[in-house]
Amino acid sequence: MIIVMANWLKETNQNIQILKEKKYFNDWQKLKTKFIIFYLYPNMTLSPDWIKKRTVIYQKNAKKLNVMPPKINFFIFPNKETGKKIGIIPAIALVSKREIYGHLNQSPGHELTHILLGEVNSPSNLPANGLWSEGICTYFDGTNTDRRKHTNSLGYPKEIFAISWQKWRKNFPDDLYPFAGSIIQYLHDQFGWKSITSFLKELKNSGRNDNESAKQIFKLPLKIINKNWQIWLKDGYSSISGKL
Repeated sequence: MIIVMANWLKETNQNIQILKEKKYFNDWQKLKTKFIIFYLYPNMTLSPDWIKKRTVIYQKNAKKLNVMPPKINFFIFPNKETGKKIGIIPAIALVSKREIYGHLNQSPGHELTHILLGEVNSPSNLPANGLWSEGICTYFDGTNTDRRKHTNSLGYPKEIFAISWQKWRKNFPDDLYPFAGSIIQYLHDQFGWKSITSFLKELKNSGRNDNESAKQIFKLPLKIINKNWQIWLKDGYSSISGKL
């Protein structure tokens, strides 16, 4: 998974750079908002509601993370098939470049939140595809999904829940995003969002030591929080088939 993810990121970055060198995006229509410039694939239109959802959640999540939302470029193509043809699939946020490339039907806030997290923490301490990043971006993706219920409904094998969270700090499987989102939902419910932002900032200061940061902010080691999260999942939806 680590090798596949690294190759995908590298190849997608290279594909985007080649497209730029060929001036591929030069004739894409531009729609400017306060913080986001949307670039539309030729002959494509966006509804005012589509734009509003993205601009609102971008500023809303910036407040939650206590950062000033940077100005970004957001390149939109019609669907995954179009993205595949040009070598960009399914969606990517280039945090350091403050650019997003995605399709019309992706969730409103996921990639935008990746950009905002880059204002909180260095990618070396909070990798864009790691557990904490993907968990926060999934939980605040703008779909208002109950991640506890969703996670229980997917029938993940018991072995998944036994794996240490620290193992996934840098590279998190994309089919487990609901799992990551439920972890953030649990932390939010139990400790509040202010504690989560303090946890993120502590990771920035202390590097990769999740456990020490958890003990300092949540007053519990990650191993205990992990077990309590599993109980929380069971208690919430014990009647769902495929329960733990």
